[in-house]
Amino acid sequence: MKEFMTKYGMLKGITSIEFYTDGIIKECKLSEYCEINTSYGIFVPQYDEEEVRRKYKRSLSFYKNGNLQSISFQSGTTIVTSVGKLSAELAVFHENGQIKRIFPLNGKITGYWTEQNEYELSEELEFHFEFGKFKKKIIGINFYESGSVKSVTLWPKDFINILSPYGMIETRIGFSLYPNGAIKSCEPRRQTLINTVIGELHAFDFDAIGLNADTNSLNFKENGTIKSLYTSLDKITVKDAFGSSHIYEPGLKPNNFNDKIMDVVPLRIEFYLSKVKINETEYNIESNTFCVDKFARKFF
Repeated sequence: MKEFMTKYGMLKGITSIEFYTDGIIKECKLSEYCEINTSYGIFVPQYDEEEVRRKYKRSLSFYKNGNLQSISFQSGTTIVTSVGKLSAELAVFHENGQIKRIFPLNGKITGYWTEQNEYELSEELEFHFEFGKFKKKIIGINFYESGSVKSVTLWPKDFINILSPYGMIETRIGFSLYPNGAIKSCEPRRQTLINTVIGELHAFDFDAIGLNADTNSLNFKENGTIKSLYTSLDKITVKDAFGSSHIYEPGLKPNNFNDKIMDVVPLRIEFYLSKVKINETEYNIESNTFCVDKFARKFF
């Protein structure tokens, strides 16, 4: 099959194509220039795989209702968003047609093309949010169906400052927002002291992966209070009404790539109206006492 008609126009030069069980197109790969007409403008899907730095798994993918799900662009393409015009090499859409994710670059990391090469090719963008403004290179940005920003993912080497109800937080990996623009979560770059109902805790996930910033280790409720956090440093002793003590502290596990190296397993602390959850155990705040100690290991 060389051609296929969609609601966005005729697709030409199809080299591979997949369908849903009802015959609706699922995804395809192209080898010829063609244009598709979308609510964001006229787009040219990727059709040339001669550029060695670019990923080229598919040109287009679609939802079962025939709406566009993703497009890999032939070249950087401008998309108008709630935070201004952004250039994209890859874009993902919500099922209702609104933009979901934008990736300014879509390169593949190889021996020929490194992460540093990709970073140098990236352009700085300026953003203005409730917590402050910054100018940085980003890996990607995620949007709600309403068009407001859901999360922003930074490059691993970069960080920004976020003004929170608990003070300024140096943030790596990125952050997420509520639909109203309030800060939802962020990934602290260093041990960050947070005053909670059970005492002062050092928020930090020693082993944060950072694939994207949709979810992070420090989470806020919409009113700005702490919802949950990871601590890689603190030991928490809970003494119940019967005088028994329950001790929680960060653990260790072998590194996935080198079993001679031990990685930290942080504690996860979640806060509710009258309860606190430490890892998988819940405690009533009023009927228990909590003592937080800095549990420093040599690798800190």
